[in-house]
Amino acid sequence: MKQQIEAKSFLRGKVGGLLAAIVVLIALLIGAIFWLTRPPQAAIVLDRSLTDEAAAETATPTTGSSAAVVPIATATNTTTTIQADGLPSTTPASTVEATLSDPTTIAGSSDPLRPLLGKRIGLDPGHGPRGDLGAVVVDPDTGKLILSEAEFNLDVALRCRDILLARGAEVVLTRENADTFTSPWPADANGDGEAGGYKDDLQLRIDILNDFHADVFLSIHANSVAKQKSKQGIQAFYCATPDCGFPVESRRLGILVLDNLQAGLAAVGHAVEQRELHSDLGDDGTHLFVLGPVNPPGHVRAPLMPGVLVESLYVSSPAEAAQLKRDTVRQAIAQSYADALEQYLTGK
Repeated sequence: MKQQIEAKSFLRGKVGGLLAAIVVLIALLIGAIFWLTRPPQAAIVLDRSLTDEAAAETATPTTGSSAAVVPIATATNTTTTIQADGLPSTTPASTVEATLSDPTTIAGSSDPLRPLLGKRIGLDPGHGPRGDLGAVVVDPDTGKLILSEAEFNLDVALRCRDILLARGAEVVLTRENADTFTSPWPADANGDGEAGGYKDDLQLRIDILNDFHADVFLSIHANSVAKQKSKQGIQAFYCATPDCGFPVESRRLGILVLDNLQAGLAAVGHAVEQRELHSDLGDDGTHLFVLGPVNPPGHVRAPLMPGVLVESLYVSSPAEAAQLKRDTVRQAIAQSYADALEQYLTGK
């Protein structure tokens, strides 16, 4: 009897051990199945999705397609961003928000061939309408017109426009032909009671730029000095006094224009002898109309953006007038203006 009881106890022990082993094997099998069938974790890419619940609760949503960074709000007034290299960085929240809200910043970084996407630029080819030729070169024997500043200004502006458009900018010209403005010319643009005066001409140029909401503008001219045929070089004028709207910005633009113009002319074989950056304030205490603040009754609206008036070479200099007629020089000047405007708007 005792042997039978011992045999039964031994058998129950064996069965219990076997059952325990089976349970362990089943648990391991279930774990393996769960591991093999789990969903893949999100990869870290530029427009990544956050799988961490805490991060998902505080993530700032973005709009549009993939952005360069995805901001994750933190308890402090900073934003942690995941950069293209996958490393986090902490920057002021306002900086990242401004970057994401400005489509030109994102577009420019993703399309290096069109760095001016979203930028609005005004070009003002000086003179033109009302038969205003500006400075001219006339054949003394025949009286035939050889060169007019108005024609040169418009040609350079059209070339510059094409370059800027190719880089993604939106561009307005105050005039696109020799005789008319881009917008209809009211009889009395400034409301001073004198219809069709030269101040109406200048006021309308400003109004076109303002209505376009340009970020910056360039007034394109060539220079001339009566009875000083030896005078040569390049000049830029900007509104520099405290009553000007954008003296600091306009000065920076003026320097960029002169830098690029000097280099561009040198590249096509014309060494600039002298370059000058001037305040537009004249000896009589008045500003250049297209740059300065309002001065009623003739000047009633000022430009609402930084701008520079540039004088590229002298029509009154026989040597430089010959340069102004060269196609390669005109293209170099247009290219220089476009490069300066791009550097100003992109900060590069």
